Amino acid sequence: MSEALEKVFVSLVEKSWDKYYERIHHKYLDDMLVGAVIASNVEMGYSLIDLNSDGVNHYLRFEHLPSKKRLIFQLTNLTEDIVSAKVLGKHARVVIGYGQMISNVGKIWQAFKAEVKSGLLDKGEPGVITFDADVTSGYIYAQVPLILDLEQYFEGKYKINHPLLEKHISAVTHSLAKYLAGRLGA
Repeated sequence: MSEALEKVFVSLVEKSWDKYYERIHHKYLDDMLVGAVIASNVEMGYSLIDLNSDGVNHYLRFEHLPSKKRLIFQLTNLTEDIVSAKVLGKHARVVIGYGQMISNVGKIWQAFKAEVKSGLLDKGEPGVITFDADVTSGYIYAQVPLILDLEQYFEGKYKINHPLLEKHISAVTHSLAKYLAGRLGA
């Protein structure tokens, strides 16, 4: 009887450790997402030029130094608690932007702003392409919000599927670059 009770005890401790690691893993999901996006963009030849966070949203900016093209990201974990993650899955709202430097950004930005004053666009809806500009640096951006299932990028506890993440980032930025070029008449 004593040996059977000890096996039950050991089993309870092992299961407790599994749950403990599951909570730790979920707690660091934001960090893993930010790290995966940084590593994937660096692998694709971009340099991280800015990173900040308000505690919920994480903002990253990259530049491909030879071409001066930029990528911007806003990453927001949508499943903050572990119960939601287990029931709904691990999701993040990811806004990806593609930017390029143009000489007359102020003039073009004013034209873009006049077009979207109608307010008919809901910038929060996935797939809605909007524009932004950094007039000071001369960049104009096309950006799109997406809701991504993070489990497709996280294999096991801490392994990242970088080729898939890079493919998805490349597909989005390719489409945004084409869209922006079309809007700029380039």
